[in-house]
Amino acid sequence: MSISNMDFYQKLLQNPPTAAKGFTRWWWYGAAVTKAEIHRELTFMKEAGLGGVEIQITYPLQEDSEELGIKNRPFFSPEFFEMLDYTLTAAEEMGLFVDMTLCSGWPFGGPFVPTDMAPEILIPYQIDVMGPCEYEQDFTTILAGTPSKAVMGKVENGVIVANTLQDITDHLDETWLHGWAWGHCLNKVSIPEGHWKIYIFVTSKYKQQVGVPAPGMEGNAMDHCRKDVSDFYFANFGDPLVDKLGEGRIRAFFCDSIELAGNNWTNILPEQFMLRRGYDLTPYMPALWGSIGELTADIRYDYYKTFSELTIENFFRNFTAWSHSRGAKSRIQAHGTWGDILQAYAAADFPEGETFGENDKYEVNTVHRRLASSAGHVYGRNIITNETFTWLRMPRFMETLEMMKAAVDAVFLDGINQIVNHGYSYSPESVGKPGWAFYASSFISHNNTWWEYYPLLSSYIHTVSAFLQTGDSYSEVAIYLPQADIWSSMPMAELHLAMKLEEHIGKSLVNQVQKSGYYFDYLNDEAITALSHISDTGLEIGANCYKVMILPKVSRLPLDTAYKLLEYVLEGGILIAVGGRPRTVPGYLGRQENNESLERIMDGLFEEETGVWRKVGKGKTIIIENESELVLRLNESAAPDVVIEPFGEAMHDSQPAQTIGYVHRIHEGGHVYFLANVSSQEQKARIQFKYGTKAAVVLDPMTQKTIRRIQLSLEVDAASIEFVFEPFQSFMVVFDEELPETVGVEDNGILTVIEQAAQHIDISDSWTLRIPKAHFEQELATLQTWEQFEEVRYYCGSAFYDKKVSVPAMQPTSRIWLNLEGVHDVAEVFVNGQSAGVLWKAPRRLDLTEWLNEGENDLRIKVVNVWINHMLSPDLQEPKPEGPLSENWPYFTVKMNQIHDKRLYTTKERKHVLAPLPSGLSGKASLSIIG
Repeated sequence: MSISNMDFYQKLLQNPPTAAKGFTRWWWYGAAVTKAEIHRELTFMKEAGLGGVEIQITYPLQEDSEELGIKNRPFFSPEFFEMLDYTLTAAEEMGLFVDMTLCSGWPFGGPFVPTDMAPEILIPYQIDVMGPCEYEQDFTTILAGTPSKAVMGKVENGVIVANTLQDITDHLDETWLHGWAWGHCLNKVSIPEGHWKIYIFVTSKYKQQVGVPAPGMEGNAMDHCRKDVSDFYFANFGDPLVDKLGEGRIRAFFCDSIELAGNNWTNILPEQFMLRRGYDLTPYMPALWGSIGELTADIRYDYYKTFSELTIENFFRNFTAWSHSRGAKSRIQAHGTWGDILQAYAAADFPEGETFGENDKYEVNTVHRRLASSAGHVYGRNIITNETFTWLRMPRFMETLEMMKAAVDAVFLDGINQIVNHGYSYSPESVGKPGWAFYASSFISHNNTWWEYYPLLSSYIHTVSAFLQTGDSYSEVAIYLPQADIWSSMPMAELHLAMKLEEHIGKSLVNQVQKSGYYFDYLNDEAITALSHISDTGLEIGANCYKVMILPKVSRLPLDTAYKLLEYVLEGGILIAVGGRPRTVPGYLGRQENNESLERIMDGLFEEETGVWRKVGKGKTIIIENESELVLRLNESAAPDVVIEPFGEAMHDSQPAQTIGYVHRIHEGGHVYFLANVSSQEQKARIQFKYGTKAAVVLDPMTQKTIRRIQLSLEVDAASIEFVFEPFQSFMVVFDEELPETVGVEDNGILTVIEQAAQHIDISDSWTLRIPKAHFEQELATLQTWEQFEEVRYYCGSAFYDKKVSVPAMQPTSRIWLNLEGVHDVAEVFVNGQSAGVLWKAPRRLDLTEWLNEGENDLRIKVVNVWINHMLSPDLQEPKPEGPLSENWPYFTVKMNQIHDKRLYTTKERKHVLAPLPSGLSGKASLSIIG
């Protein structure tokens, strides 16, 4: 490592670039904002270390109130634009960027979207008819929608015979009442002998509405498959927004997750299907719902492939093109779409994943994270963002900084490198605390009890993101996405492809691969056939060199992909097929010839017998029956990038690889690893790095210090370093060939300091608990949490534990540590009036050597809890309007009551949390003298 490189990493550690900061979604409820409050909240965010905001304007939480200073502002009104303009100016002055959701609520849509531009739902109605006969039917008042296609086919043994299918759409007609189009009918059709089934495909009258929009933005969602609709939407929503505010002031426009309930059709699909697939879909449409024999899967594949192409070209890529044309970038959450999932994410400048639920643990999240990061790695998108902390705990108001740190590390370990908080609720000062909160988010704003300590987590996020944005991601294992299998097996649906892929591949399979030291990316067909370069070292995409390719239960494989995989293996690649080899080429046209070609390729690649390696050219292949032997076969084929094993006394009962993960990046020839223990348990791990060199530095992104400088003797193939990970601890490890002499060398061990303690002083007794805001004081014989006292049972906020502690004379080299057993939930320690540090995650211990004096000392511990106890208080009032009408917008109080009950009040909290949670300090407290 050259001195210049070392200087680079030191600067990156201690002064990471501003662009790597985390940012936050910022909800504006009903756009009921004021300039003073906007400035106040932006200041809070700036001081907390956030780099910017994403404004999402959604439903109102309270009606207009002159007393509280609340005025819900109509969307796109002059005062609405005045508030946005002010926000952009204030943010720029503070050095914050602003992103904006290009909608109010989600999915994209609004009052200006006409019915014929809304998403379509095609419903198949089936009619059984016995021939021979003449059949006709008046559907008026029977079918709620417009019959658009009609097909009939003969049924034998419960299956429609494919070669009997007939398009009878020309028999559909309108019915009339007094000159008005009133309904539809099927005119007389001649039915041959036998059992026939008639399918009437009806475009439903239901049109999805935009969810939870701001006042005046209620209306149809938009069809995401048609360019004319996207262009119309951008012209009517996006262009006026940019024209009013000015180009270049909004960093990126944002598209939230695709949630198009039931959307399975678009009126341009039949025409586009003919152009792209080369045959008419209409006669084969029964295959989209039922079975027409062996052709069924091929028709479904062609349908979804066409549907995918239309969505990606006409919406996702068009959205980015429009954003660029207006001086902005794009951020896209592609999960929820039926389209080729990597292509959909890669359409954005910033692909964005998402995490919701109790994901503060180490595991691969395919549905919302790993697909987004794989798209970034494969398609060259260096910044991959993630909506983080959504529903981290249910009900709300229970999340802690410790949980959030673990959740962030899990996100980083999935390849994400920028965090978007979910999130920050605009909340006027007049409504008090805790104020307004989003129904599905974690409560990360100035109104939270622990907000003053959030900068500790924010700084950590900033530092790790900076390292993970440096250089290029590196993986040697790829997992092929069996999209063809999903498309071929699904009837027409609003297909959530990411969910189906995770179900098909299996969570267990990918976690086994990951936790065995093989970091991986997902690859689609385009990545393999068009984006890669095959060399004698593997399949190369960017800095990645995939030496092993896993086919997880792949039965259908496009022919172009098969030819590329053959070339890959011949040049030295390793191919592992789990659950059998591919046997079918998806798609209708040329199916017989294509399948014969695929069979020849597969015969050349694989042995029919499972569990046997076959040498093919310079590479090799194997079929395994299931995932149970996958790790064994991976170990036979290639060494893992990282091996994580226990050491010391924990060797026999510890599995550190189950909670410690890694990310590998390459920067200017050096290898950078991020390591994180996503666990509340200490882990002792010996870690071997396949690409470790004789020189390494270990950096602590939490303290922003270089904690180890190591010179390794590489007597084995991999560099080996022993670590003791504290609970929720993480490190950066940087390898390079040379280490400057000025860096020096330290030992290879990281030891837990408390275990070496020579003396322990118990300080658990005789404390004074003070809660000034509640006018409460209590002498404690031993440490107790305050919810045990009736007067402060539901109190949320700050409390103080005070005690005198006596410190004996110590050796000059000795260290003295404070250890706290139970902290609920953040504790700041003051010694003799000076802040000595904050305990916000395990282990709850703090080095007080520089703060404690020999003799008597004043020890004060400030503790803050979380808001949940306040939400349980019987004194918390949830007022209801007296009548059905209000003097203020929205006038009909039933609408506001619905919002209150679901979004604002604490019904769920009271239902799920029956008693206040511990608040304050509990258990043992001690001082440990070392040395």
